[in-house]
Amino acid sequence: MQKSESTQFGGNIVNSIEYNEYPPPKRLVKAMKRKWAVDLVEKGAIRLHKLEYYHKWENEVLGDPNEGKGLFHLDRNPMEISSLNEVYTWCTSIPAISPERLALIAREGKYNCIIKLFAPEKFFERVKDNLLIQRNGFWVHCGHVNYQRGAQIDKNKLNSQNFHFNVFQKDPKFKEDMEYRMSVVNCTFHRLPEDHLDLVLGDCSDIISIEELPNF
Repeated sequence: MQKSESTQFGGNIVNSIEYNEYPPPKRLVKAMKRKWAVDLVEKGAIRLHKLEYYHKWENEVLGDPNEGKGLFHLDRNPMEISSLNEVYTWCTSIPAISPERLALIAREGKYNCIIKLFAPEKFFERVKDNLLIQRNGFWVHCGHVNYQRGAQIDKNKLNSQNFHFNVFQKDPKFKEDMEYRMSVVNCTFHRLPEDHLDLVLGDCSDIISIEELPNF
């Protein structure tokens, strides 16, 4: 039996995973290189990058110099919300993403296949279980990306932002990505030396398949 409880920050905690919205999508898709997809399906090998990793990409489709920065305007003054903790992310899309957009993402990233995740909640739980064994003190947080960066809001709206909302906020120009994101927050006092977090979850062939890219 799954236990769900609301947090003081507006999310939902189910089986020690925080969701901005619960339940998560029933299906997710992601473009990637086939060699990574095979390792993910067969071994559960997954790499999550720090938010800052995306600042360095000189690619208007995939890179974002403001990744992880919650930007708003209050009375026409810019307000920025960020995270003191290290945050690692793994980005996917809901199946409603257009084939054309998925193909564009693949071309820009030099990806040659897509994966379909048929049981996202099970996958997130495997990530959480692995972290409990390998890196205790890391928190899994999942949610849809909101394309509201730079929006004009009032003080009440600013003060009511969910915890780590900035991790799930992007510029409206990325809205075609229809992104759903898993973040892993380092809640310890020790920063990792790498700009990524590698996990090995075990065989995931029961919940992930590899498919061909849309061809345009």
